Amino acid sequence: MAVKQRLEDFYVEEVLDLHVQEKGNYTYFLLEKKNWTTLKALDALALQLHVNVKRFAVAGQKDRKGITKQYVSVYQVNEEKIKQIRIKDITITFLGYGDKAIALGQLRGNRFGIVARDLLKPLRQISCVVNYYDEQRFGGYRPNLHIIGKKVLLGEYEEAVKLYLLYPFPTETPDYVAARRWMENHWGDWQVEKFPKYLYNERKLISHLAQHPQDFKGALKSLPRQLFTMLTQSYQSYLYNESLARFLKLNYKKFYEVSYALGKLVFIDEYKDFEWPIVGYKSKLLGDTKDIIEGLMKEEGIWYETFHCEIPALASEGLTRKALIKIEQLELKIFENGVQEVSFYLPKGAYATIVMKALES
Repeated sequence: MAVKQRLEDFYVEEVLDLHVQEKGNYTYFLLEKKNWTTLKALDALALQLHVNVKRFAVAGQKDRKGITKQYVSVYQVNEEKIKQIRIKDITITFLGYGDKAIALGQLRGNRFGIVARDLLKPLRQISCVVNYYDEQRFGGYRPNLHIIGKKVLLGEYEEAVKLYLLYPFPTETPDYVAARRWMENHWGDWQVEKFPKYLYNERKLISHLAQHPQDFKGALKSLPRQLFTMLTQSYQSYLYNESLARFLKLNYKKFYEVSYALGKLVFIDEYKDFEWPIVGYKSKLLGDTKDIIEGLMKEEGIWYETFHCEIPALASEGLTRKALIKIEQLELKIFENGVQEVSFYLPKGAYATIVMKALES
């Protein structure tokens, strides 16, 4: 199955609780984009508006591949300036004003419209799915963000920076590969111009190191805050996926496995309402859950206190996440010549690409 083969094949729109007023310190607008990640789109908006990107707030991150609509707030930028924005593949719709920045808690969920191609058989009808994190959580075309996060939690900052800058993946373009290969052979020679301008975050790391050689911790802290805090979250997400897959395989006779960038995911079609831990330094585990997660942590060479990171922004007490979620408003169109359209609604935090994996199986 091919998903996101074309930009128009993947559409997502946020469903948000937003109270709009005629006046307020925060301006709300709808950001429609394609070929932009949320973080890079906000960087572009900040540059054109001549404001710090920290003035912007969103309720969630959206992928680059697809047409996405999401709500954005910006502090003390008026309607006139918003309407003057002109950026390729970005459309801005002014909504109004408010007294608060948009926050994660306001997001109820997302509506998806997806075209699946290269199918060997029609997609199946299902009502629920295991609530895994998908490749986007781990870096997308460079799915190693979880390993970088682990290195940072262990205080191995230079290794973390190397993982971010070096070791090209087969999916990367030739200019990206060339830049990473050059840096492998010239480690410590911090020449930002060797990296393509589109590698924005890599260039931030190198620019910091050019000013502060050997300050690898500071270089990582120079990353956009949402990306920086994602380092711990990505590693926790890997542990969540792997431990939950082991639990399901151990406890259910009817299951099926699907490969993804980090290994195999175990799916079941029977809905059960329970939470699964996202482990942190305050996690209190019992029974099979404790055995499975502690066994995995021993394999990984970490323990609960690992998440008590010396960088406060990366420390995590731990929390839980629904192990399975219900799929709402699922509609499958006619299967024809290996192509089928599908639409559905998911609660916040759930991955449409995980649903697509389950629909195909």
